[in-house]
Amino acid sequence: MMTEGDKRYIKRHTQKSLKELNMTFSPQAKFPAYYKKPSPETMKKNREYFEANFKDEIKWLKENLQTLTETKNKFMIEMYTILITGNRKITTKMIDAIRNGIKRCNNNPRFNDVVRAEQEAKLKPILEKIVMVERLAEKKNDKGQAFVRSIKQYVQMNYRITKKQMEGLNKVYKRCSEDLFKGDDNEGK
Repeated sequence: MMTEGDKRYIKRHTQKSLKELNMTFSPQAKFPAYYKKPSPETMKKNREYFEANFKDEIKWLKENLQTLTETKNKFMIEMYTILITGNRKITTKMIDAIRNGIKRCNNNPRFNDVVRAEQEAKLKPILEKIVMVERLAEKKNDKGQAFVRSIKQYVQMNYRITKKQMEGLNKVYKRCSEDLFKGDDNEGK
């Protein structure tokens, strides 16, 4: 339970922090008061510099922009907008991060067709087993049908399956296959 002193402290503290916020941010923008927007000439110089020095990175980002938005890779999209608009300078750390991100994405099946083909070949038997478990669950009207479908969708989108997902599939399979012939024994007698 809050005491009267606690309430006064919270009220005072929030008023103080609001005053500090109003001092650091300008009222018309979400930028701090000390932020100066670059001039059009500076932005043009930055764009020309980026186009001359980072052709490969801009080209790769432009080609894979759709996949980046689907995977919600906000950092790479932000870096692409900076390279295209020229609204700020690019530091060496930023360039290293962009290049490392591109390398990482090139090893990802969503971006690289060769890696995608390899992963699909590896996952084909697993997907067949998932489909089999899905059919068993549907046949038994099992409560894990939605779970199996979500795993199937995850595997198709991310080209991988986790250990816990495999364990969950095994549990659904055991639950559905244990009493597979249970009803047949009673009918024959």
